[in-house]
Amino acid sequence: MLTYFIIAALGYLLGRIGAAWAAVMLADMNSGGLICCPKCNAAVSAKKRWTNILPIRCPCGNAKKILWPNCSAIGLSLTFVTFAWLLLDPSMRCQSVHEVQPSLPLISSRLPFHLTLIFLLWVATLTDLLDYVIPDEVIYPGILIAVVSAAFIGELQLIHIWVNWDEALVSLNGPYLPEWMKHHQHLHGFAWSIAGLATGASITWLVRWMSETILGYPALGLGDATLMALVGSFVGWQPTLCILAIAPLAGLIIGMLAWLITGKTFVAFGPYLAFSTLVVISTWRWLWADYLTLRDIFSHWPSVLGLIGMAFTTLLVLLVLLRMFRSLPAESLKR
Repeated sequence: MLTYFIIAALGYLLGRIGAAWAAVMLADMNSGGLICCPKCNAAVSAKKRWTNILPIRCPCGNAKKILWPNCSAIGLSLTFVTFAWLLLDPSMRCQSVHEVQPSLPLISSRLPFHLTLIFLLWVATLTDLLDYVIPDEVIYPGILIAVVSAAFIGELQLIHIWVNWDEALVSLNGPYLPEWMKHHQHLHGFAWSIAGLATGASITWLVRWMSETILGYPALGLGDATLMALVGSFVGWQPTLCILAIAPLAGLIIGMLAWLITGKTFVAFGPYLAFSTLVVISTWRWLWADYLTLRDIFSHWPSVLGLIGMAFTTLLVLLVLLRMFRSLPAESLKR
């Protein structure tokens, strides 16, 4: 119980700091009122910006109270605790799969690794919601942390870079794992992280290029491509494909609802990528083996290529449909 309390407190602290960091990175854009008062333009003190627990309000009294940093703190705290429970609780073990048996305790290895990812995604979501920007200050340090940690520790992967369940006598000998992975775990950790980075970046870049060619504008922003490179470096190439398959579905449904309710014609896609990442890392055990049995797909190269094609096609088609749907006048659907 004490462990979860500490994680909750850490999440609250980082959620509040993350809000201030997001505001500072957007100082010349929409900083959500944490840099200066939106009414009188008076500067907000650094102490209030970074540490204020209560909602912030300018002494001029003309601006509304700034509540979103406190919501950010509470939201990240709840997210941290929920993920920690799913990962650590013996009845859940959301990332426990037969092929990966880490020797280090999860609480001191994989938990801080993935909490770091969640924090970075949280900050990227805040900046994307505030002004449709995902700053490089979040992406590139995060990628460096992921690649270095994966190589140094050597057992942070959700699933190995390659696992084959198609071998003969697999029920007796278990799945086939390449020998070099067993004897060079640090090299494997590095290769696994780079493979995920390349998968996330290449597919989203391909979607950008094709949509710009077909539609005249990219269906994904540049920040979305770099965000998927970050995600891939933390989770590997197989989970990255799952995230790319889930995200457009979430974006289409939630985006249309937001469009109907608010009339906004543009909704940031980064939060849907972040949400899908959280779903995948929190349910990996069930996705990989217990329910969807994705291991059968990822053990067969033709199936892998088919999944890549399906993820890419789904991502492109649904994003194009979403953009086309947003171009319609909201009044036409409210009649």
